[in-house]
Amino acid sequence: MNDKNSLDTLSDAMLLEEVKRRFDQKNQTLEEMVFLTKKLYDLNEKLKEHDSIKGEFLSLIKNVFNNPLSSLLNLSSMMQKNQDSPKTQTLKELMDTELRKLDFQLNNIFTAAEIEAGEIANYWSEVNLEQLLAEVCEGFSALVVDKALSWDISCQEGMKVVSDAKKLHTILANLLSNACEYSFRGNTIRIRIETQDEFFTIAISNRGDVIEKGFKQELFSRFKKLSKRTKAREGVDGLGLGLSIVKALVESLDGEVDYCSSKEVTTFTLKLALQDKSKAEALMSESANEFMFDDAVMKEF
Repeated sequence: MNDKNSLDTLSDAMLLEEVKRRFDQKNQTLEEMVFLTKKLYDLNEKLKEHDSIKGEFLSLIKNVFNNPLSSLLNLSSMMQKNQDSPKTQTLKELMDTELRKLDFQLNNIFTAAEIEAGEIANYWSEVNLEQLLAEVCEGFSALVVDKALSWDISCQEGMKVVSDAKKLHTILANLLSNACEYSFRGNTIRIRIETQDEFFTIAISNRGDVIEKGFKQELFSRFKKLSKRTKAREGVDGLGLGLSIVKALVESLDGEVDYCSSKEVTTFTLKLALQDKSKAEALMSESANEFMFDDAVMKEF
């Protein structure tokens, strides 16, 4: 009799244990389903955002290239009709401005593609920062005149560093483009270049609407325009690539970029490592060897 009760008790206990085990198993399965559902939801949201960004980017591409191309075609037609007119010089200047805009945007697209493909090797050379800065500023002369802006540049005369000249040109062009576009009319853009122990800094400041604090995390992301800097600047040209390109190129040069924006003044600061001159000399030596090799090969033919 006692044995029978023991068996009944054991059977109940085993039954309860099995029910509990299956309940826990189903509970775990439900948790996994909830987790997977959330993952799928997040992925779907990212895909939606991707499609939205893609659509916006294509729209921007259309506007950025169609507008200046249409302008160039119209200007060309006008020049043909007024070849001997005093207006011809003005038309040439307008064409030059539109061509510079196209060149700037195309360079950004090509650079972004190279960054995406991981093709951003450094080509070291001795760079005269004063000359490079003057060249970049010259590219924005029409915009500076149009908005009655001025430059205030502080850079040691003939200052030279070892860096990648093309990358520095692209970095400065994008930062100065933003400074010009977002500056209040009639203001001064200040540029400060200094060297310290193992690095040099470039600070670019302009007076304009400040960048919202909550925008800092995404400011250097691709396709993020500075339109949040001010609601009144929806017409500012650009693809939203500039600052993401700046960040990628600066980091490839062993540097960092940051900004501060308050009381109508926004300053972007670059901190770049000072490279050893031997890097530039090694590249020059390698280029010379390649030239001699190519010359020798050509003589054989």
